[in-house]
Amino acid sequence: MNEAPGLTQGRAPADLNRILAGQGDLTWPVWAKALLQVPRELFVPKRGWAVPDQDGVPAFSIDKRERPEQWFGAVYSDTSIVTQVDDGAGDPATGDGRFTSSVSAPGIVAQFGELLAPVRGDRILEVGTGSGWTASLLAGIVGEQGRVVSIEVDPSLAEPAAERVAAAGFRNVEVLAMDALDYTADKPFDRLHVTAGVADIPWSWMEALRPGGTAVMPWCPVWGHGHKLTLNRIGDEAVGKIHGSAGYMMLRAQRHAPCSPSSFLHDEDKARQYFTKINPKCVGRPENAPDWRTYGGGLVISAMAPGIRYELHEAEDGSGEATLWLHETFPGAREHGSWAVVEFVPDADEFEVTAYGERDLWEEVSSAWMYWNAVGRPDRTRFGATVSPEGLHVWLDRPSHVIG
Repeated sequence: MNEAPGLTQGRAPADLNRILAGQGDLTWPVWAKALLQVPRELFVPKRGWAVPDQDGVPAFSIDKRERPEQWFGAVYSDTSIVTQVDDGAGDPATGDGRFTSSVSAPGIVAQFGELLAPVRGDRILEVGTGSGWTASLLAGIVGEQGRVVSIEVDPSLAEPAAERVAAAGFRNVEVLAMDALDYTADKPFDRLHVTAGVADIPWSWMEALRPGGTAVMPWCPVWGHGHKLTLNRIGDEAVGKIHGSAGYMMLRAQRHAPCSPSSFLHDEDKARQYFTKINPKCVGRPENAPDWRTYGGGLVISAMAPGIRYELHEAEDGSGEATLWLHETFPGAREHGSWAVVEFVPDADEFEVTAYGERDLWEEVSSAWMYWNAVGRPDRTRFGATVSPEGLHVWLDRPSHVIG
């Protein structure tokens, strides 16, 4: 039974390769070979929650025992499969709770894998073992002369992942059950593969790379959707480019606190009100907007107005009205941080802003957005980042053109 109408599904690794190639996600023969040699079914649990990486296709529950045909269809489609919710406290097959681990969608795995560009004999450091599937794919590519060290913060995930990797026949993988932020490399790595969203990139990870070594990761600042980021270590900094969008579960040490935007409202009697002519729905771009995947304005806002999170809520009454919520994200922000609310009304000349705190969040965000307009609305692929012991800086077109 197919519970995801419109989803292209297969039954075996070769089918998956054809699907990914047809989407343009799989172009390198080395990755096509790896996907054939490391069947995804070996790393997917019998029950889970399938989330197709395809617009308009709903998520659905899978159960190999009860619905084997549907299970194989999910495994060999471009679908991420949630394997853990609420850090193991819930049932992932229900789709309820906070998603805390998954087998990533094959399309994004191939995209990141081709950006990483591993070769035979490489030594690779991976952050986020999860099911062990990507560690095994990398192990097959680097061969017996190479090595993969994969770090998993959750011991309940690390142990079965190591067993799956061994059962798949890979002896060149070491799975470490620890926090990757505490890891200190004793030998240099050629590549770094990060499978969790990272807002603040620790310099210790860059130090683990050889000069010229390559890192790939979903860089997920608090503003908006995440970004596919590559970095190459050059001395005491790492420089790289943005390659498109990437939404991932956050590194556990950097998770955003789950809460409603309204929970950040405090001292409302001290808030100030004014009006803006800037459309808040253009600034807080919804993810169903036609060009959100290439939207570069969010990168500029992340650089020039750091530490601000937004949510855009559309009215459910059909009025067309919407509210843009802005708030800071530092510990204690719910009690002491700045916040702003901008009300969108169709056909209005101006939009009401209510703001509180030391920072005027709407002024910062809208000024950054206007700067993006002033430099020609560059899309996200024109941006890059430099990481050093001092932190991360965003740049446009060249590393010397720093934003913010």
